[in-house]
Amino acid sequence: MLNDPLKTRLIRFAHLHHGQSIPMVTLTGSSRTILGRTIYKRTLMSPSTNWLNRIKGEIRHDEPMANHTSLRVGGPADLFIIPKDVADLQLIFKHHGDRPLFILGEGTNLLMSDKGFRGIVISIKNRFKSIEKPLFFKNAQGEEAALVTAGAATKMSYLVKNLAKYSLTGMENLVGIPGSLGGALIMNAGADGTEICDVIRSVTRVNAEGELETLSKSDLKFEYRKTTFPTKGGIIVSAELELKKGDHATIQETIDRHLVRRKNKQPLSLPNSGSVFKNPEGDTAGRLIEAAGLKGFSVGDAGVSIKHANFIVNKGAATASEVLEVIEHVRATVLEKTGIEMETEVIIVGER
Repeated sequence: MLNDPLKTRLIRFAHLHHGQSIPMVTLTGSSRTILGRTIYKRTLMSPSTNWLNRIKGEIRHDEPMANHTSLRVGGPADLFIIPKDVADLQLIFKHHGDRPLFILGEGTNLLMSDKGFRGIVISIKNRFKSIEKPLFFKNAQGEEAALVTAGAATKMSYLVKNLAKYSLTGMENLVGIPGSLGGALIMNAGADGTEICDVIRSVTRVNAEGELETLSKSDLKFEYRKTTFPTKGGIIVSAELELKKGDHATIQETIDRHLVRRKNKQPLSLPNSGSVFKNPEGDTAGRLIEAAGLKGFSVGDAGVSIKHANFIVNKGAATASEVLEVIEHVRATVLEKTGIEMETEVIIVGER
């Protein structure tokens, strides 16, 4: 059975739809068990959720979100859907009703609560990963350029390396960004003076009404670590990128340099969510946290990385509550010592 207790929720995500309770339903139909988890295929539920029968992808009940976040924390999601194609996505958005939705890519920059998510999590990690062959042309400045369409679930590192094979420049500074293209678009991810908005030509998404639409760059508003769409909700399917032709050796050298620096400066050997705080104007979050003497500060198995102060790592069996305690302590300490109130880059989601 699916129960939706009447509890206080904290939901902070652009693609969530605040709803009421999820009605109690009975799962029937074919199922199979993998590692103790029941996986339902084309499952018939209550009359109000018969649309799930038409989903061609996979539907899971009470799926542990710790299995899908880079921090390895998070309680169960009521429903976890892995859509097969765009048609599945359209079905979900047209028929989910008042059930909250959460879009999951690689699970980076995400803190899912220990109580999980009372709604539907849509995981696109295993789909929408295609990268089309570049279409070369001369831009308005007479330079050789190319248009490349990539799926929203494409990993940023893989995308940048793929573009380098064609000597396309403009994204090499972003090779160390964890997560997928879709996630990078949602937060206008950036590094070393480059942001994803610099190379965007258009974005294709399924909007909140379940309609497929393509938005040009001018339809979007880009800010520091934030992208605003004309209407809220929906899910990115793909993006068209515009890049210039460059020198292959120079591009590859830049990529290699960023990867080496990432390996040396970031705690890649431990589960983490990526950068926790946004950089305040004129400074960096990592420097402020380190100056406050917080490197190594821990609550349970959650702690500030000794390698990079703007990373919180899971040293074993950390909980989301412990991670949140670390975040709040760091924020309060930096505010007390510097007067700077830091804003989280990590997204906090779920029932508390």
